[in-house]
Amino acid sequence: MTNEAYSLSRLHDIVMPAPVSWWPLAPGVWVLICVAVVVVCVAAWQFYSSWQSNAYRRAGLALLAEAGTAHDISIILKRVALAVFPREQVASLYGKEWITFLNQTCPQADFADSLPERDDVGPSSQLLAVSEVWIRHHARTLNTEH
Repeated sequence: MTNEAYSLSRLHDIVMPAPVSWWPLAPGVWVLICVAVVVVCVAAWQFYSSWQSNAYRRAGLALLAEAGTAHDISIILKRVALAVFPREQVASLYGKEWITFLNQTCPQADFADSLPERDDVGPSSQLLAVSEVWIRHHARTLNTEH
């Protein structure tokens, strides 16, 4: 062996490999992308379905903001109830039966103390608040456990 074989002048630079390309993606990344797309689509569909199924609530709240009398509020509540419950069950209700129905379908709302003596008077703030709670939170099925 000669000294020339071990000479520094014979050394070459280290060759660096090319950087790893982002494309094409690995199969696992494609699976993750597909799962993410499906999850986003399902979540969007559920949000849209929920939003559509509660359109009657938004309409009821808009009408409630324009109510001028306690009778108007009763009509609005009846219209909202008719959008969800069978007509045979709701349409004929009035007076104490109507109040019982409202209280049964939404335990958070108690209409007993908020109704005025006369229907032609302006609605009290308590009646408006209880009506808004009922529109927002009533159950879509009649709760007869009481």
